Amino acid sequence: MIEKTLGEIAHMIKGEVSDEKFADVKIKGISTDSRTIDPGELYIPLVGEVFDGRIFIKECENKGAKAFLIDNPEKINKTVSIPYVKVADTKKALQDLASAFRDELSCKVIAITGSNGKTTTKDLLYQILSEKYKTQKTCGNLNNEIGVPKTVLSLDTDTEVAIIELGTDNFGDISLTSRMVKPDIAMITNIGDAHLHNLKTRSGILKAKLEILEGMADDGIFIYNIDDPTMQKEIPTYNIRQKVLTFGRDAGADFKINFEKSPSSVIRFSHKDDHYEVPLMGEHNIYNAAAVVMISEILGLNKEKIDAGFMKVKSTQNRTELLEFDGFDVLDDSYKSNPQSLLAGLETAYMLEGYKRKIVCLADMLELGENEKDLHREVGNKLDSKKIDYALFYGPLAKEMYEASLENFPTNRTFYFNHKDELIEKLKSLVIGASLIFVKGSHGMHMEEIIESIKNFNI
Repeated sequence: MIEKTLGEIAHMIKGEVSDEKFADVKIKGISTDSRTIDPGELYIPLVGEVFDGRIFIKECENKGAKAFLIDNPEKINKTVSIPYVKVADTKKALQDLASAFRDELSCKVIAITGSNGKTTTKDLLYQILSEKYKTQKTCGNLNNEIGVPKTVLSLDTDTEVAIIELGTDNFGDISLTSRMVKPDIAMITNIGDAHLHNLKTRSGILKAKLEILEGMADDGIFIYNIDDPTMQKEIPTYNIRQKVLTFGRDAGADFKINFEKSPSSVIRFSHKDDHYEVPLMGEHNIYNAAAVVMISEILGLNKEKIDAGFMKVKSTQNRTELLEFDGFDVLDDSYKSNPQSLLAGLETAYMLEGYKRKIVCLADMLELGENEKDLHREVGNKLDSKKIDYALFYGPLAKEMYEASLENFPTNRTFYFNHKDELIEKLKSLVIGASLIFVKGSHGMHMEEIIESIKNFNI
């Protein structure tokens, strides 16, 4: 993590130390959250429309913070005694500090974006590259204009590879974070319907994702999934300065992958004469794993180390994770939802064997834009009544899925609920021994509450 004197930090962000006698105060790490600040850190209070981190400066001092940034010294509590650096804007100062610190690091930076699969790919890549290099990665889902600089500032100076996830809600988001992390390798996993609310079309989503190249030098490497229809059609129309490589099943892929039949608990694929097995579920994860192999080979890992890393892989929580309870299992995919990830999750539920009953619990897919109702109906119409016994829906948009599902399901096997507790009660009445319950919805629908409510359920 960043370790600097207060004077050095002030120089990096063009700020002003409150008194030059504090210029040699040592700072180790930064925090924007008074609840988790550690002794020795620099507190960076963020100010927004509904929050003001400046009111917690005294609390941070009491917890051992060495100094803080401030945009308006008049807002400082008179009892605060630790030094500060005056800046024009604390959020921009956080970003500027991360950018300047990145310039001092010698590590390779891999930036990953895409509509689906970012976090899984990041976690897989971390596991593999750790077999050879000191590797760090984005923690959790810190992939926005606040999370990315915090990730950069958490990097150790002896880190050899950093894997950083970049997310977007609007045009310009990834441009900002890409210029901050200055990637050596950048990848787009796929283009789906997430964020259509702001980005309008898949072409718009691709344009926003391609901002990942704006912080990359001309000698960088850009990688994308050539099987993705939007990218296959449109990326060749862009004038990309960096070296471009592709992966996929398409015959023209630079890294061509072949899907192989496998049991439900693992995925298997091959590239040329090399065969790989990864303890993850779902064919969609083959793309994530194949991209990881491609990048690992670029960075000099041999197959032995790649295989060793894959064998240590564990599912990311709430992302197609099979949970075993007393007499029934839950396929937990509750972290987020959009049409592509939902259909991929359903395919995983379909292929899992050994269950007497399969039940799906689905909630709204958010941020899909003006066609959100049509997209929900399309997914509902694709639910396979031959592979699913009961379908339960929750949320106003999920009602569109429910109504479309009636084309394939009889009314005694598909149900809609306005309230989550009503869905939970119905679910409990349907669960029998050897049931599989698939749970998915956008993060804002908090479908993890369903799993929490049934995990101790006795059949």
